Amino acid sequence: MRSKVSLALMGVVLATGLTACSSSDDDNQQFSNAAYVQFYNGSSNSAQTIMRGTEETQVLGGASYGDSTSLFSAEGGFTEIEFYRTDSDDEEVIIETREIDLPTGQKTLVMLTGDFANPTFNEFRFNREELEDHFRLFAVSVTDDQTSYDLYMSDSGAPFSAANLLGTVNYESFEEQTFWAPDNDSEDFDEGSYTVYLTAPGSQDVIFESDTISFQFDTEYVLVIRGSTGALQSGVEVDLVLNSSSVSNFDDINASAQYRIYNSLDNDAVTVSLDGNGDTNPSVELAANAKTDFTEVEFGDYRLSAESTTDGALAFNNRLVTLNQGESKAIIIYQDETDALTSLSFNESTQPQVFDKQVAAVNLVSDFADVDLYFVRKDETVESAQFLIASIDPGEFKGVTLPSDFYELVAVFDDNEDTQILLDRTELIGLNEEQNYIISIEESETSPTGYKISVLF
Repeated sequence: MRSKVSLALMGVVLATGLTACSSSDDDNQQFSNAAYVQFYNGSSNSAQTIMRGTEETQVLGGASYGDSTSLFSAEGGFTEIEFYRTDSDDEEVIIETREIDLPTGQKTLVMLTGDFANPTFNEFRFNREELEDHFRLFAVSVTDDQTSYDLYMSDSGAPFSAANLLGTVNYESFEEQTFWAPDNDSEDFDEGSYTVYLTAPGSQDVIFESDTISFQFDTEYVLVIRGSTGALQSGVEVDLVLNSSSVSNFDDINASAQYRIYNSLDNDAVTVSLDGNGDTNPSVELAANAKTDFTEVEFGDYRLSAESTTDGALAFNNRLVTLNQGESKAIIIYQDETDALTSLSFNESTQPQVFDKQVAAVNLVSDFADVDLYFVRKDETVESAQFLIASIDPGEFKGVTLPSDFYELVAVFDDNEDTQILLDRTELIGLNEEQNYIISIEESETSPTGYKISVLF
């Protein structure tokens, strides 16, 4: 029997069809009369991938890399489900249509892995159980290099020497893990806080150590080992997938971070230093309108100082910049409304930049609050543009997700009389490289309007 697909609001129960569930639904729920399905995206160069049922063509949710949809319940049986993405012309691109068996009482986790140009859709199934003060743990690796890892866990606060080997986690091999200290009530894991370690198979050299992870729900957890992406691609991360669209992500607590610096001043170079606790890094002299490459450093708290090379009074010292594990941060040097030298910093996206671009925009113009930045494609105008970052205040950054395409960038300010003032516009620019893009709106002595748009990548 094929079960009919029907989307419902969270928590609403339908007589038939697929219904969204949440992790809180696990408490005191009978699982034997329904089947369950969820989608997780583990393809590192993928677009946001959307899942829907074909019979009523209703969207069930979408997931970017390292993300999942909610859990949906359905009648048991076979259901046809479609996976697709949206291209730069807003056209649907079908990636996969498959007949999925949804056994009653089981959860089916559909997992996208591999190269998005030729993706693999795995279906992993396990029985759902009523649990009390315990949880079950499954593990799988989806790293691009198909590496295997030994998985260890310890009680929170215990060192690796006290950790317990659960087993070897292989690429696309989905296995339930066994608790090392079962009690009389259950052989499952005790609720509580744990630390996760990864090593190469047979090795005692730790290559990943998590922060404390709280396993607080009486449910089944899926631990996914995947590679880091975005601007910083230097290690592995761990995702915990439950029964909602919120995936908990954990970086290695010893992972490095990185930063890059942009000097937005038109006519002045600056000397910039970023020093850690007890460590003094070499200062960098940065020309006007220039940026550094990414610099990899240990995670931690840093002191940022900058000074004009021509005017010693144009300077600041000891600004705090925090670089957490696995983070990539942009630092912008600019002048505020009083012409004092100042800075702005923000995290750059860790998502893959292949099909979708997570673009950050900053307003460095002190004259205008609430600047609107339009992304205008060749067949659009400002009024019809689909993508916009609205109301960017001075010294503020905001983001938007764009499909890879060519855009004319238009910065506009609406005055009190609803008159639009054009600050600057660009030619059609291709935002179509695998880069992290930053767009800054700045004052300029050479622009006809006195303002300019700079595109950094």
